[in-house]
Amino acid sequence: MNNLFYKNLSALAKKNQNLAMKLEKYVPLELATLVNQNGNYNLQYKNKLIHDSQNPLLEAQNIFKQIVNVPTSIHFVYGLGLGYLFQLISLNSKGTVILYEPDLNILWISFTLVDFSADILKDNVYITDNFDEASSVIYSHSATKTTPQLISLPSQRGFDPQGFDSLVLKLQNLIGSFSLDLKYTKEKLYPALLMLMNNIPFLQNEIPLVHYKDCLKGKTAVVVSAGPTLDRNIEMLKKNRDKYVLFTVGTALKTLYANDIKPDFLVVIETYNSSRQVEGLDLSDVYFITEPYSNPDLRNFKFKQVLSHISVNMPINHLWGEICGENIEEYWSKGTVSYTALNCARLLGCSKIILVGQDLAYIEGQCYSKDSVYKDLICGVNPETNRWEIMAKDFDKFASAISTSPDKNIRDSVAKRRLTNLNNSLHLVKGINGDMIPTESVYATFVKPLEEFVQEFNDREYINTSLVGAQIDGYKNISLEEALSDCKSIDKPVISGDFKPDLKNIQTNLSEILKDLDVASKLLSEEESALKDLFNNLKRARNLSSEVLKSLKRVSVIYMNLSDELTQKSKIWDYISVQYRIDIDYEIKMTEQFSIENITNLANKIKSFVLNSRVRISEVKELARKVNESFNSKG
Repeated sequence: MNNLFYKNLSALAKKNQNLAMKLEKYVPLELATLVNQNGNYNLQYKNKLIHDSQNPLLEAQNIFKQIVNVPTSIHFVYGLGLGYLFQLISLNSKGTVILYEPDLNILWISFTLVDFSADILKDNVYITDNFDEASSVIYSHSATKTTPQLISLPSQRGFDPQGFDSLVLKLQNLIGSFSLDLKYTKEKLYPALLMLMNNIPFLQNEIPLVHYKDCLKGKTAVVVSAGPTLDRNIEMLKKNRDKYVLFTVGTALKTLYANDIKPDFLVVIETYNSSRQVEGLDLSDVYFITEPYSNPDLRNFKFKQVLSHISVNMPINHLWGEICGENIEEYWSKGTVSYTALNCARLLGCSKIILVGQDLAYIEGQCYSKDSVYKDLICGVNPETNRWEIMAKDFDKFASAISTSPDKNIRDSVAKRRLTNLNNSLHLVKGINGDMIPTESVYATFVKPLEEFVQEFNDREYINTSLVGAQIDGYKNISLEEALSDCKSIDKPVISGDFKPDLKNIQTNLSEILKDLDVASKLLSEEESALKDLFNNLKRARNLSSEVLKSLKRVSVIYMNLSDELTQKSKIWDYISVQYRIDIDYEIKMTEQFSIENITNLANKIKSFVLNSRVRISEVKELARKVNESFNSKG
């Protein structure tokens, strides 16, 4: 091995030790030929030239000209070759550079030919052969509003077309997942906090599910979702109802009741009012499993018992865990109610878990079960655009199904927005039969978590009865009839216990957490004063005077205390302010050089952050006061 290889390896070991160790032990399977064409070096690999035969550097420069290059950019480079493109981007990128080279053979060969050590050691450069590692880097650098740009040479995409197509699909799913997380953080985290505060009086009587762990040990569970194949399995569900414990999500509930099938457990986790899913149904013999932050309206219905699933992946639940003193590590979830229902069946000890209606795709033009609240949606190819499109067979019925508003204009607006969002997220996913089938991008992102769940909890049997939906690895694809063929009759499940929450401890913990908001209020007052000085100096100054810079520094220091130090310490303050901090932090990262104009713009954003945060602190404190009143009324 030459010295150049070990120089690159030494640099790589400081950034990615696992990959460096793999390369050190690696034995190349196929060598490449270094070609010199009129002074331009190229690499011939698998009988093809990796770079442009005329001018490899110009090829890389032309590709670089087409990409967006700002401080928040994430440049995802697929393939190394001799490094023309990678080195050009690592030299000029203002953002983050990720080199993804899944072919260890190429990586090994290139490390023997080119000195990449300086590029590798740059703070903004990451190298990996593993997509999960790459996705972790993308996620950690996407805290604002940034998605990765996939950059590659045309020839490298041709070496492994299937691998490249798979990469594109993975990136699309990753972006979809990130978009959901960003949307949740910006639009739903604070409302979830308000829901949680509103729900605390209810939560005193909602027993955390983990206190009944394994109470259904050895039993078979059927987890019903509202996919189109639910209709095909209704008769089999009905015929064998005495052989399994039935968990259902809210959107499938009316389909079950329409066929005289009553579930044992209903799982609903939404923050919006989904009362339409359950209204008019007798739920007195059904256990209701929900989240601490879910909409309170469903709690007004009469259930046999309300149980709490405190999902560990939902930020707001960590706050509730601190308040109530519960360990929430076992409450696995991924933001999808079907996944939550799956974990509920696992927590309660079911040894065989069967998925029904978990299609994660639109089957034969049908989006949902025929009795679902979304039954009026269909998916087909629009002849005018030749593209897949989701439509409502009866728009008025669809609008009424998803909105409880008495105002038709509001219902129509909600329905149109929902259709727009669905069509904007149409996606293709690999089906059980190997073909690519249409789905929603959100559903596509659910496939991997469901697969990972089976890998993590592999001590029981998992079955998917869809047979025509998305392929979910790790689940046995068999019919519901076959899945239930060896099951015996079981007694109706009964959940009972004497768990009582420690109300005094909850009240004490909540009071301690609220003290952080007094600290935030004090810092906000200081920031308000600092902003006043900054605006005054900006009015007087025509350039970046020392007074402007001095007052800007004071504003920045206080903002950092609010956005960094205090958020690390206080979850409740973090959830109150994160929506505004995302935009401010993005503005700061995008600012390469200060001017009067962009300082004024930034100061206005921070002013808005201060004013809105004050309002939210008042709202939360008022809810806390009502919570304390409810505690006091219980003596």
